[in-house]
Amino acid sequence: MLRSLRWRATISIALFLIAIAIAIRSVNYEVTREILLRDIDTQLWTRLDAFKTRQQFAPETLLGPELAFTELALPDLRAASDLKPSVAMRLLIPSAVSGRPFPWFAGAWREDGSLLAALRLPEGIARGEPWRDSMETIRTTPDGTARLAACRGNDGTVLLVGTPLAPLAQALREVLWFYVWTVALAIPPMALAMWWILSRMMLPLSRISRTAATIAAGDFAARIDLAAADSELVGMATTLNLMLDRLEKIRISQARFNADVAHEILNPIHGILLQADLAQQRPRTTNELARTVEHCRALALRIQKLSEALLALSKAESAADGPLARLDLEPIVEEAATQVEELAQARQVTIEVDSHSAQVVGNADLLHQVFVNLLANSIEYSPVGGRVEIVMAKAGGRVVVRVTDHGEGIPADRAEQVFERFFREDSSRVTATGGHGLGLAICRSIMRGHGGDVIWHPTPGGGATFEVTFAAENVAADRADLNGP
Repeated sequence: MLRSLRWRATISIALFLIAIAIAIRSVNYEVTREILLRDIDTQLWTRLDAFKTRQQFAPETLLGPELAFTELALPDLRAASDLKPSVAMRLLIPSAVSGRPFPWFAGAWREDGSLLAALRLPEGIARGEPWRDSMETIRTTPDGTARLAACRGNDGTVLLVGTPLAPLAQALREVLWFYVWTVALAIPPMALAMWWILSRMMLPLSRISRTAATIAAGDFAARIDLAAADSELVGMATTLNLMLDRLEKIRISQARFNADVAHEILNPIHGILLQADLAQQRPRTTNELARTVEHCRALALRIQKLSEALLALSKAESAADGPLARLDLEPIVEEAATQVEELAQARQVTIEVDSHSAQVVGNADLLHQVFVNLLANSIEYSPVGGRVEIVMAKAGGRVVVRVTDHGEGIPADRAEQVFERFFREDSSRVTATGGHGLGLAICRSIMRGHGGDVIWHPTPGGGATFEVTFAAENVAADRADLNGP
């Protein structure tokens, strides 16, 4: 149950509302207590005033042991008023509207402390002289059992009117009980209402969940309906749809990649099987067998090159998580140019290197592979007797290396396709060069893993220029610091 967001929200909101209700009820309880006490004080003070007036104008009525208070004060206020208690009042304080008269007592003491007269005076209050220091006041007894009002009368007498506080305590208990049971009764419907409201609020999330289940079942084209989403969820739904679009593209790309890999591997395998079948059909001379073995070896080398390229691509795509270090790019570029020198000589292509010291952050082996691939690609597509230039520069706080050839170039509408896996501008070159269409994809993947990129530009006069850009100095420095020295 606690793993349910709906349950946790319902319980949390219910507890919050209960806490607020308790706080409000506590304030109401104190206010009710104060109102009831003030009502008691008003009645006591009125009776004390009538008591003092009677002593002043009819002192002889106080000489009896029991006061005749039939006409001492006006009738009880609750009995005299035509304002009848409401249903709410009857529920809140039943004892306060029971019709019972206001319970009170009175007493008069001479100056020497002897009792002059009394009316229902509790025995504990009749003893002693505690009122001499509390004249003209209304106070509660130290034991909290009575509320007393006292004043000076004629000839040094002390007049006292009081009421027991037991009815007040009963009324407050009734108030407290009313608060408790009303809150207890309100909790279940309040919780059900919150559950229903939260359920309605979570319907969009349920729709998102159903969409996800549909996609998991194989319907990869399903998307979250933005028109039915609440404004608070539109941003999340849009982001999820974009993510799903991206994943769909990756899925399609991966499926196409797998098919391309299978095709690239099966072609030389079929060639090897064909040569083996032909060799078994009739006896072959030594020269014929030698040619068959050589052909099979060439096809096996092609499979090996493809496997190595796939491994290189896998390493390139994980370069973002690999260790990077500060290094000088110049020796890496020069070493790459040296490595492809033999290939350039075979095609009678000249390599011109314009390099200088430049500090970058990266993986030396992967960067070496980038420049080897770009140089080999430029040499492959350069005419016999052509020229390939590799130039290092700095632009906008970034290190830039441009590899330029002067061959046939690339049509502008295919500029981005050349970076796709297994793409070849001229498929007729596959057999001649053994190309696998992964070189540029590997280069871009490596550079993006380094926070940079590889970008194509047309060479003025014909040809292609591949611009290798590195991360800005501050970004590269931060990444080098994260990877350690």
